[in-house]
Order: sequence, then C-alpha cells, then structure tokens
Amino acid sequence: MKVNAKSYPHPVLGNEDDLDGSFSVDFRYELGRKEILLLPAFSIKSPAIEELIRKNRASFLAEVECRSTFFRTCFSTRKPLERFSIPAARVRERVTVGFYVCADEDVKGYRPSGCHPDYEGATFDVEKGDVLAAGGFCSFIAEKEFDPLRPPVSSFMAIREGRHHEGLMEIDYDEEKIAIELSKADWREYAGIRGQKAAEGVLHAAIVFPVLVSAIQHVQNPNSDYEGKNWFGRLQTILETKGLRERDPLEAAQKILENPVARALSGFSALLEPGSEHEDS
Repeated sequence: MKVNAKSYPHPVLGNEDDLDGSFSVDFRYELGRKEILLLPAFSIKSPAIEELIRKNRASFLAEVECRSTFFRTCFSTRKPLERFSIPAARVRERVTVGFYVCADEDVKGYRPSGCHPDYEGATFDVEKGDVLAAGGFCSFIAEKEFDPLRPPVSSFMAIREGRHHEGLMEIDYDEEKIAIELSKADWREYAGIRGQKAAEGVLHAAIVFPVLVSAIQHVQNPNSDYEGKNWFGRLQTILETKGLRERDPLEAAQKILENPVARALSGFSALLEPGSEHEDS
C-alpha cells in the first residue's frame, strides 16, 4: 500500500508521524463481466478515531478513480469489512483506490492522544469531510482476461523493428506499452526464431529480462515520470499481486519470468539438439 505525505491543518493518522497508532487496509477485488467487487478490510488503532466511528461521527472511505475513463466515486462505511461494486463498463486499464477515515460531521476541540510534539497542547476544529486517517492507496487492472499471477509479457511490453539497419537495442518507456526496438538486422534474426517454444527462454533472458529489471526500478521509484502509463500500472499490479513490490528488481524480474536464465540454458540445449523439432508457442 503506497502512502503520499500531505500537509493537513490537523494531525492525521498515517501521515508521517502526525499521530501514534495505525491504519491499514487489506484490499481484495474480483473482476466480473458486468461489475467489479471491491473488498476492503479496514484495521485501525487510534482511540480517538475509533470512538468517532463508534459514535457515527466518522467513517471509513474508499475513493475510486480511473484516469483512463475519468470515472471517480467514493464509498463510505463504518464496518471493518465491506463490499462495494462498480460497473465494469465504467473503467478500464488501471484503477486506483485510496483509503481514508473522514469526519461525518464537524468535530470541535479535536485533540487525539499521541500527537507529534509539534501539536502538543493544541486542539483542532475538524469540519465535516476532513481526513482523520490516511491508509494509502493501491491499484489494479480492470481487465477480466488480465491475470497478474500469470501475466504474459505482451500485456506490458512489445518488441518491434527499429529504424536503424544495425546498432544497439533501444527502449522507449513513454508509450502505453514498453517498446523494445531492435535494429533491422537483429529483427530479422529475432523473427526467424520467435514462435519456437525452445527459443522463448533464450529471448526472455537476452531481450526481455534486462528491460524488465529497468522497468521495475522505475515502478519502485516514488517519483517516477512514467506512473501514468498503462505498462506502469500493469507491472505495478503484477508486483503487488506476487508480493514482489519491495523486492530487489533483479530478483523480482527473475520471478516474474520464471527463472529466465535456466529456461534460456534449457532452450539452448533444445535448439542445438540434432533433429529436434520445435513447437509453436
């Protein structure tokens, strides 16, 4: 779960060290043909905020946004376990869900215990709708056929023929899919072996693997320039679903490609075996 620090006029739980305690969300989702189910499980430890929720003066909030379709909506609840749904037709590509606790009414003289020393002795007048706790946000890809546990490389990366007759491989991260451009000479060699099952591991290790390591580094960079690209959202979802979000990029790339070096060595053996037949992938 990613959290962006912000400046608030009052202490907010989860915003750096404003307030002692914790606010976390275990988020799951289910993709359907007609609707997408959002299944957050809220967990909060803060006496002042918990009391406001019990007294119906504050609620958990899930803010859903899809930049591709400009869809945006919010759901609120006071239950720790909840079930929301959104129309599948209203979103596509990456959907971001942010989690908060917000005031349902004005709260005069708000003074939670465990505040940062900068707030010591101060009280605050919180207005209806103000954020009391920030639980970060996560994202998912709103495509039923996209399985982040078994993602095809083609879902976020494309290999194509470049403009130069010879030369080095070039990478373009500014497109919706990462574009790997091979020189015309290399493209001819690539076109001659792609589609052979034994060659898949070789191609992954030689071409896809180093690019994927670099792409993961971009995703792990909190100030990445590519956050709005479709490939970024897909790869981010893959990393989060597989539990690789904080792993070393080299390790994460190998796990996503299912040990490309071993598969490449096995592929070489198959390709060099006399009289071997190769199946199309």
